[in-house]
Amino acid sequence: MKTNDYLVDADIETTGVRGTGFYEDNKWLKVRDSIRIRDKMTCKSCGQPILGRSIVDHIEPLTLANMHNWDIAYNPDNLQLLCITCHNYKTFSKTKKATNRW
Repeated sequence: MKTNDYLVDADIETTGVRGTGFYEDNKWLKVRDSIRIRDKMTCKSCGQPILGRSIVDHIEPLTLANMHNWDIAYNPDNLQLLCITCHNYKTFSKTKKATNRW
C-alpha cells in the first residue's frame, strides 16, 4: 500500500479527506505553497496580512467524493488563502459567507 493512493477504509468515514493523507502528499504541499506565494500571505476574505497560521482553502469544498477531481482538489482557481478566523467562519458558520461579517 502506497501512502499516496488515498485508500478509503472505515476510519476515513469519520475523518474525511484529512484521514486519507491528501494534505500530507507532496503534490498538495507544492500547490499549497504556490497559493501562499500567489496570494502574498494576505487573506482573500478580509484582506489582512497573515502573520501567523494560514489555511489554503478549497472554495468548492473538498470531499471524499471529489478529492480525485483536479478541478476541485488542485486547480488554483478553486483555492484561496485565508486567515484562521476567516477560514473557521467560512467552514463552520451556518451562513458560509465570511466576506459579509464586516
